[in-house]
Amino acid sequence: MSACYIPLILPRLLLNKVFVAAFLGLLVAMLALFLLRGGTEREAVADVAPVRGSDVLGAPVASDVRTMVASYYASVLAGNPTASRQPYKPGRYTAAHKSLPLGTELRVAYGGEAVEVVVNDRGPFVKGRDIDLSLAAAEEIGLTAPGTAPVRVTVF
Repeated sequence: MSACYIPLILPRLLLNKVFVAAFLGLLVAMLALFLLRGGTEREAVADVAPVRGSDVLGAPVASDVRTMVASYYASVLAGNPTASRQPYKPGRYTAAHKSLPLGTELRVAYGGEAVEVVVNDRGPFVKGRDIDLSLAAAEEIGLTAPGTAPVRVTVF
């Protein structure tokens, strides 16, 4: 439609009460969505609030230590989005687990060392593995040499 026809059609459309009501309804709906969403783009970190052990239903409680097979993310995955919409950053202390809520804080111990991580992704999806650690977390506890190993995991 040419721009020269718009001045001729617009007054007729505005006279149509149904059109005006629909247009105003659309504007109100768009405004409501904008306000409900927070109005601006939020950083993904804010989407993953820490979850304490007592808040995690069906997960181990703070006194419950579970043995899991751990592996770690390759640094080649840096920048790829995680389930929490955060990009994977090898230098952060994060983990992937299939069922723990995003934001769950864990203590992972291996070989006499321990590290605290936050679940921000889903996985691992390799048979026989229960948890993936970020590169920094794996290095902190010495998991990079074996690649995979049984670790002790506590929700705190």
